[in-house]
Amino acid sequence: MLLQHLITFCRVVEEGSFTRAAQVQNMTQPSVTKQIGALEDHLRIQLFTRQGKQVHLTPGGDLVYAYARQIHHLIDDCEAAVQELRSPGSGHLTVGCVHTIGLFTLPDMLAEYAREYPRVKINVKTGNNIETVTLLLHGEVDLGIITTPQVHERLESWPLFQDPLLVVAGAEFAENLSNPLSVAELARQPMIAYVRGAKFRMTTDMLLEQVGISPNVVMEFDNHEAIKTMVRLGFGVALEPASTVQKDLASGELVALTVPDLPDSSRTTSLILRRDEIRPAAVAAFIHMLDQRVAR
Repeated sequence: MLLQHLITFCRVVEEGSFTRAAQVQNMTQPSVTKQIGALEDHLRIQLFTRQGKQVHLTPGGDLVYAYARQIHHLIDDCEAAVQELRSPGSGHLTVGCVHTIGLFTLPDMLAEYAREYPRVKINVKTGNNIETVTLLLHGEVDLGIITTPQVHERLESWPLFQDPLLVVAGAEFAENLSNPLSVAELARQPMIAYVRGAKFRMTTDMLLEQVGISPNVVMEFDNHEAIKTMVRLGFGVALEPASTVQKDLASGELVALTVPDLPDSSRTTSLILRRDEIRPAAVAAFIHMLDQRVAR
């Protein structure tokens, strides 16, 4: 019964009320209340504080929720593994990744995987690098794909590919520029940049600083798609990861500018996994596919 109590506890936290938790589990509210009370008695700790109809986790409840959520996801993994045993080629795969990977790199990977394993249910959760690591540590995703190195004793990391930074411009805008482009010319160009304070913006600013450029930033955005749109429309140049502009370069909408004096720079896209974990077949198959891609 303790297991069911933990699952019910997770539902109350995630739904934000005893009433909604009862509804999604097809239970009565008194039954939910009784289970939470029994869990509190078993653990000898108060899990919630109540303000009217609102419930909030106590510090102890927050601690218990971190473990209960992991237990819940382990049960899901167990059920998926058993389902795979009964019906090979089925199962679930939940991928966590940064937004850039979710937009530009992951779709082709998932398309290849889905063709090979059409009966696997796929879910994707996006966030920044730290959020993706947190999702993985809490058992909410099976694996993560990130663009900034992360070191954690419970995780292992596999480099997937290097993603070089390119100076790009719209096709018409590039016609009025020399290519190769000197550092002095680059400094004079209006630049479309990632929002100040973001890790990627820090990286590009440091790269330009190495050659004495204080960029002439005329626009800032918090996503690469918006930056590419402004560059395509001719508002300036940008420093972008190659993975985000690959299709635009192939179509001719964007042009990569060579700046000989600008140091080469790239970020490493990596796969992160929970260390020493038994993985369902559907997850192992996706990891194997990534490994084969790296080997190509």
